[in-house]
Formats: sequence, C-alpha cells, structure tokens
Amino acid sequence: MREVSSEKNQAAGLEGAAGAASLAGNIAAGASAAAAAAAEASTTAASPPGARSGLSKRLARGGSISFLINSAGMGLAMVLQIVLARMLGAAGYGIYAFVTTVVTFMTFPVKLGFDTAILRLTSAYRVNGQWPLVKGLLQRSNQISLALSLTALAGGLLYLYGFGDEGWTVRNVTYAVGFATIPLLTLATLRQSALQALKDVLFAQMPEKILRPVLTIGFLVGAVAMGWKADAGVAMICFALAVIVSYVVGAFVLSRRLRPHTAGIEPAYETRSWLKLSNSLMLNAGMYLVLGQLNVLMMGIFVGETESGIFSAAVRLATLVSFMLTAINMTASPLISESYAKHDFRTLQQVCTSSGRAGFAFAAVVFLYFVFLGKWTLGLFGADFTAAYPALLILAFGQLFSAFCGQSGTVATMTGRQNVLTKVLAVAAVMNAALNFLLIPWLGMTGGALAATIAILFWKTATVYLVLQKPGVQTLALAPIPQRRGENTSQ
Repeated sequence: MREVSSEKNQAAGLEGAAGAASLAGNIAAGASAAAAAAAEASTTAASPPGARSGLSKRLARGGSISFLINSAGMGLAMVLQIVLARMLGAAGYGIYAFVTTVVTFMTFPVKLGFDTAILRLTSAYRVNGQWPLVKGLLQRSNQISLALSLTALAGGLLYLYGFGDEGWTVRNVTYAVGFATIPLLTLATLRQSALQALKDVLFAQMPEKILRPVLTIGFLVGAVAMGWKADAGVAMICFALAVIVSYVVGAFVLSRRLRPHTAGIEPAYETRSWLKLSNSLMLNAGMYLVLGQLNVLMMGIFVGETESGIFSAAVRLATLVSFMLTAINMTASPLISESYAKHDFRTLQQVCTSSGRAGFAFAAVVFLYFVFLGKWTLGLFGADFTAAYPALLILAFGQLFSAFCGQSGTVATMTGRQNVLTKVLAVAAVMNAALNFLLIPWLGMTGGALAATIAILFWKTATVYLVLQKPGVQTLALAPIPQRRGENTSQ
C-alpha cells in the first residue's frame, strides 16, 4: 500500500476526481482538470438529442427504482413509527424519538463528511477508471470514521455514567443502546454513499429503508410475544439488532460490487486532501442536520421529551412531501457529478429540470393530502399526536417550497460550490437556532415548525440563486431554462 501526497499527484498529473481531491481548497480548478481528462472520451459540446433521450431513460429508470424503494421504505418507516407510538405510548415514544435525535447529532461529526466525499469522488474516480483511489478512499474513510465513532460511543457512555439516572432505568437503557449503534450507523452511511456512487441504487437503500424497519418491527413484536414489556429501552434494543443485520447485508453487497474492480489492486491514498475536502463537506452536512433536526432536540430541552416525540411525528410526516425529490436524487447525484466533470452543462441542466419537476409534482399532491387529511394521519399515532397538526402544515409547506427549488443544494455540492453553500447554510442554521430559542418557549410545536420553515425559505432561495450564477443551472421546478452563449434553443 502507498500514501500518495497531494504534491506527488499534481506532479504526476493525476486528473479527474483525484485532481479535485488534491485541490480541495479550489474545487472549481479540480473540476476543470476532470473536464480536460474527460474531453478525450466525450465532446464538450451540447449533447445530441439521442444522448439526451438516453439520459432521460437512465434518470427515469434509476429514479423509478429509487422511488419504489423509497416508497416502500417510507411506508415501512411510517408503520414502524405508528407501531412504536401505539406500543410505547406518547411518553415512551418521546424518549425513543429524542434519543434517536441525540444519536443522529452524535453520528454526523464522526463521519467527517466522508459520506458526501465518497459519493462525489467515487463517481468521478469510476468514470476515469481510478480504482486504486476508490479502494483507498473507502478503506481510509472507514478506518477514520470507525475510530471516531468508537470515541463518541465511549464519550456517550461516560456521560451517561456520570449524569444519567440511577440504575438501569428505561431511559438509561435507551441511551446506552442508542450510543452503541453509532459505529455501525456511521459505517452504514459510508457504505450507502459508495453503492450510490457505483449506481447500485437498489442496494444503496434497501438494507436501511426496507430491511431495517421490517426487522425492528419483527424483533419488537417477537419480544412482546415472549413476555417483554414494550418500552423505549426494548424498542431501542430491537432497533440495534436490526442495525447489525442490515449492516452485514449491505457490507456484503458492497464487497461483491467492488471485487471485480479492486481485487488484487494496491490501494492508493490521498488522505490529506480527502480530509480537507471531507471536512469542508462535513460543515454542510452539519448545517443540514441542524436545519432538519435541531427543532426536535430543542423541543425536548425546552418543553420535554413527550412533546418532542409528538413533534417528531409531524417532522417525519412532513418529509414525505419532498421524498420524491430525495428518491430521484439517489440517481441524479452521480449524474450531476459526471456531467459537471465533463463540462456537459446541457445534460446537467436536463438532470436538474427532469428531477425537479417530477419531485415538485409529487410534493404538491402530498401537501394537499396533509391539508385535508393530516390531522387524521397524526391520529394514527395516537390521540395525543393530533396536537401537532398546525405544526405539520407549516413544516409541509416548507418541504413543498424545498421541492419547488429542486436540486439546488446537491448541484452546489457536486459542482464545487460547497464553500459558498457552507456560508449560506451557516446563516440559515444560526437563524433556525435563534428562532427555535425564541419561538419554542412561546408557541411550542408551532414555534419549532415556524423556525424550521423560515430557515428553509431562506437557504433554498439563496442556493437557487447561487447555482444559477455558477455553474449557470436553473433548478426551480417551474422556471425558464437559462440559455448559454452559443446554444440554440431550438435543438
């Protein structure tokens, strides 16, 4: 095995995503190097109609698979949450939901942004046939993330030992088992990104979206049948067992997918430049996390775990509004990265337009469903959960607006504008935190929903403008497509 320094890579003239990694401080320049390498294999002119038709088919085929997996996954996730709410009650579900939120916040920094870096770099490495770098990236990212996740686990257990309840209470068991899932949850996320970059949309999502909730429900029902009391601790144990099984399945699939390309190949490492890029991307991931989950966490801190759990149900339902765009994004992200690396801006625009319009059409239908049947849907969790209906409508509107803005955040990340995106997200995250601090004590769940939605309106609008300026892509679902100099709109 060998460590390849940034300077050595530049001297050797490595291109594509390796160049992008070496020049993580200047991503645009790295992408230009990738385009130069790809130019020998493809034209930088506008794609012909036949190629555009082929892309539409690829996006539709991959998006259909992703949509089916995400549809089934969302359905199973909703069933799981309803089962948990019914079996645990509002108080027990509140503890479970709050602990999962805490674990989510602890998991994101130990990934160091490698999940996004793997998706972005592996897509480009694969195009350029740089499999030694693929192998090295996956090995190094797993090694670093595992070490950090074990440290987070130890820190969580020490905190629990010093400040938790006395004895093995339900709350202590829930936290302890939740902390224990951090390493596998971290590695599973990296594996998802790798399979997504390899365009295996099915197995990138199936273990976590299908297998994990099915197993969690099955283990919980089985535990109750054997005489165990259904509480938050038992539910978290069942979740942990499901995480173990789904991780093993996903790791096996990734190994099978990589073996034909990496067997017998000596891995190459760009550790320093990978870390520089991943740390930059981690900032964005952290901002996304704050924007998506901080209100649930602050609800638990200011109001209590029970209300936090009820609000969490509304948050989970609201994400259904934009989940079509998320599903398509599993296929669109690698295409965006590849198109930009080849300077094929017409294909890049086509990916954004097709995915954005499909995502928004679906979002509009789901939003209308919640307007008329949202309160009934919350009632499926239990009578106490209907109190979150006003918050659900506000959150759903925010997701509708997000879907209308399309793939703006993804385009910014995949085309080297993550540094500017970080600044936008940082402002939105601070805005979200401040509004949560002010509004939750005053308005409760409605305040948390308003804070999250206002932040979404700000950052999505800003990123649409950001990617319209550079690389010149229009991501709005219903807006004219910008014409580049020298293009003929009649083509």
